[in-house]
Amino acid sequence: MRITCVVDNHTSPLRGAGPVQRTKGAFLSEHGLSLLIETNSGKKVLMDTGSSEMAFSHNMGSLGLRPEDIDLVFISHGHYDHLGGLPLLLNAGVPCMTHPSTFLGQRFVSMSGVVKDIGPSAEVLRSLSGHLPSFDASPRELVQDVSTTGQIARTTNYEHPDSFMIHCDGAEGPDLIAEEQALCISTRKGLVILTGCGHAGIVNIVSQVRHRSERKLYMVMGGFHLHDADRDRLLRTMDGLKRLGVEKVVPMHCTGFEATKMLSDRFPGFELFSTGCYIDI
Repeated sequence: MRITCVVDNHTSPLRGAGPVQRTKGAFLSEHGLSLLIETNSGKKVLMDTGSSEMAFSHNMGSLGLRPEDIDLVFISHGHYDHLGGLPLLLNAGVPCMTHPSTFLGQRFVSMSGVVKDIGPSAEVLRSLSGHLPSFDASPRELVQDVSTTGQIARTTNYEHPDSFMIHCDGAEGPDLIAEEQALCISTRKGLVILTGCGHAGIVNIVSQVRHRSERKLYMVMGGFHLHDADRDRLLRTMDGLKRLGVEKVVPMHCTGFEATKMLSDRFPGFELFSTGCYIDI
């Protein structure tokens, strides 16, 4: 089983003797995320597709991949920084799986008094009209050893998205990004959880996986969405992950510097992972 970062906010020159290696070649980084899972049975599954078609397409080429080489694309939630390369895949006939609410409504975020559209682009919506995804809010196996978590139950009292808004069916209100799902991968070393942004709360996501499986949890990887979290939330998140038995953490994308530093200080299994990196499990 191999996991490769196609797109992340950062590119690292890392190439060492540890578990994380870097593919040779030139890669582009942007505010976004795309992870490639290559299973032991030879299937290639993408989780999300970065912010732009340019970076996604370039990096796929650097990895020696064409859109038609992908067996399935899973979209974690409906924000632009996870949808940029989706038209390339849909137009190549790659099946897509996501939550029924992923592409509903107009999505916005308010930052310092400025309201920004963060929903799917017009190009993404045009591609979807001709290539309808499969929708499911329940846990579902995508290919052997790779399953969705289903919609995440919100059980903690400190993990809740703010500043997000949605306009849907003529009404505007807070957007809880209820559609966000993660992936659960079964490996010889245990379960691996891949998160897109973690808007549902990284502790909520891990809790849901732990509740449904007694298998050892090997690693949690992806966006943890802690870049704007205050210190109280950060400390409660660290404690929550410890209580759930998390040892190996690979924070990416929207996790933020302060949270990444705290994770590196508190978890011996911390790994840096960025665009072009891969790990064999």
